[in-house]
Amino acid sequence: MWIVGMMGSGKTTAGRLAAQELGIRFSDTDEIVVERMGCSIAQFWGERGEAAFREIEKVAMAGVASRDGVKVTGGGAVLDESNRAVLSKSARVVWLRAAPETLVKRMGDRQERPLVAGNESPHVEVIAEILRQRTDFYDEVATDRVDTDGLDVVGVADALGGIWRS
Repeated sequence: MWIVGMMGSGKTTAGRLAAQELGIRFSDTDEIVVERMGCSIAQFWGERGEAAFREIEKVAMAGVASRDGVKVTGGGAVLDESNRAVLSKSARVVWLRAAPETLVKRMGDRQERPLVAGNESPHVEVIAEILRQRTDFYDEVATDRVDTDGLDVVGVADALGGIWRS
């Protein structure tokens, strides 16, 4: 089962918790990318740019595709057509949805996120625009959707567990 969604939607935290509770493997393409790059995503992005990052992300997604368990993508992975093809071949793709206001609240002042770095805190308008650009792609690949507004990480993990078991 793949999990997609915006930064701040709870993909990694809830996905890891769900996998732990289900006793299955957890894979995070962002973690794999960081391991391969040998530095943070923000540092790599700043030095080499988004295009170079997306190429490494594509390799990570292809490498994780055949694994069983819960697999989490970076928020922008759906922008790449080949990544969407990888996701579409999966039996299950869960889109964790949240309103821009919720996403901003969850992100706090995290400066390690390249698309919002430099802002003292991510602005709702910036996140809303990024979400607008990605919504059709998330919708294209998703077989299931979980609205995470009003849910804590345990609630999201429980929803993911229910999808896994169904």
